[in-house]
Amino acid sequence: MNDKYSKWLAGAALCAAALGAQAQQGDDSVTIPAPRLKIELPAKQYHMTVADLNEFRGAYQLSNGQILRLRGIGTVLYGEIDDQGEHRMVAASRNTFVALDRKLQVRIDREQYGEPGGEVLMAVPVRSAETGEIGEHVVRLAAR
Repeated sequence: MNDKYSKWLAGAALCAAALGAQAQQGDDSVTIPAPRLKIELPAKQYHMTVADLNEFRGAYQLSNGQILRLRGIGTVLYGEIDDQGEHRMVAASRNTFVALDRKLQVRIDREQYGEPGGEVLMAVPVRSAETGEIGEHVVRLAAR
């Protein structure tokens, strides 16, 4: 048996032993929480021309059936989902826009010959079952 193969077998045996020992410790569990989504304003706004912004204006259907509309005049951009109210947006990068009130973040990916895609983060109100207080939860939607 060559030296590389025997080292590989020894490593595999050690991993299997460690997994077996971990499986026997059934009452030791580790919970890893899902990452919490946040909408952050960019530290510095990305400068876009009117022509650049015109490329992104329009309506986009989201994965949950809602419609995202991006509209504006000149270099001022507004985003709205369905009729829930407009949010003034600033450019964070070439294809990402964030609402000044941090309620909406939009990334539009334009393929050269295909349909646009991307991602929308939206802050939605959530009532706490324990306290009854209303807070916000950020959800991720796909744009198509």
